Amino acid sequence: MIEGGVASFVILLMAATAVAILVKRVPVPYVTALALVGLVGGALIGAHRLHLSHSLILFVLVPGLLFEAAFNLDWKHLKDNLLAVIALATLGVLVTTAVVAALGHFALGLSVAVAILFGAMVAPTDPVAVVAVFRRIGVPHRLANLVEAESLFNDGTGVVLFTIALAATTTEVSPWVASLQFLQLAVGGIALGVVGGFGLSRLMTRVDDPQVEITLTAIAAYGGYLLGESLHVSGLLTVVAAGLVLGNYGRPRAMSERTRSAVSVFWDYVAFVLNSVVFLLIGADVPWATLINQWWIVVGAVVVVLVARAISVYGLLALLRPFGRHINLRWQHIIFWSGLRGAIAVALLLSLTQSGPEFDTVRALVYGVVLISIVAQGLTIGPLARILLPHPSGAPDPDSIAA
Repeated sequence: MIEGGVASFVILLMAATAVAILVKRVPVPYVTALALVGLVGGALIGAHRLHLSHSLILFVLVPGLLFEAAFNLDWKHLKDNLLAVIALATLGVLVTTAVVAALGHFALGLSVAVAILFGAMVAPTDPVAVVAVFRRIGVPHRLANLVEAESLFNDGTGVVLFTIALAATTTEVSPWVASLQFLQLAVGGIALGVVGGFGLSRLMTRVDDPQVEITLTAIAAYGGYLLGESLHVSGLLTVVAAGLVLGNYGRPRAMSERTRSAVSVFWDYVAFVLNSVVFLLIGADVPWATLINQWWIVVGAVVVVLVARAISVYGLLALLRPFGRHINLRWQHIIFWSGLRGAIAVALLLSLTQSGPEFDTVRALVYGVVLISIVAQGLTIGPLARILLPHPSGAPDPDSIAA
């Protein structure tokens, strides 16, 4: 058993390395290529050989990915986007879930409870492929920051909403109680992460050892997640908040130059390995038989999710226009199309223990939405950004400034 697991991990690393070398020569986002390779690998060697689990994603893969992204997120740019990020990561998740649930019930024939669960599963976005493309073509930093920050926080709020929705399928929960639970999980997770991030930053001021400080950042990522979950707050938001504090407060004040370099190299590599594993396994774990048998409802689900994303992005950003810096329509198009679904959606799906025809259908819908978004949106976001953003990252984009 152990030997087989090690062999599978080595195979995954070899495949990831080959894909990383290949995508330098072809204009395909790295994670999209990984998912496609996973599809081929799963078809050739059998998906049961390479299997995702809820625990593998939420306890091993996602905390490291979220911490790395939060650690490298620039607070100076985040301040410009803060109102939009908060709106999209909270109200946007609620709106997306509600629209998907309504359309899923009336258009796709799902029961109300299952439609709400489906909406909560596909509400969080995954910007890995998009941000990599943005960096390569040089989009404005504010836009890249907005897309990445929204995803960091909506991953946490999406998991919180899903947890409440799942509990509501077995016990009756009033909207008031659900709102209080949402606030407790979300605000509690952020507060815990901020406290932990500042505490570790202060500890690092007394240490000048790259190995020790790398270990402390790993504790922030994985220990923060476990501590948050044990205290019944959002572990994912704990990780995001801790990463933001350590990256923007601890790194410049508590780390020496050699430590900053070592920590950056370490987390760059961790992100490379974790992204490689998760997207290869997503491709390899696709339930092809169910997808093919229900292809029409899968296509319908993709349309439903895109409609919900459009309502969330265009509607909320229009409402926010009088309250902050204007986000022009071209940027809104990119924000809309960059809403890929990925690891969080699959993790939430795998946490469902219920069985039955309707849950089999939801499994196909979630995998179909994730796969099509990674491939279709991942392959087209680059050309779309080039068309809509004629300005290089170093030049000001006049339409992005508030009127």
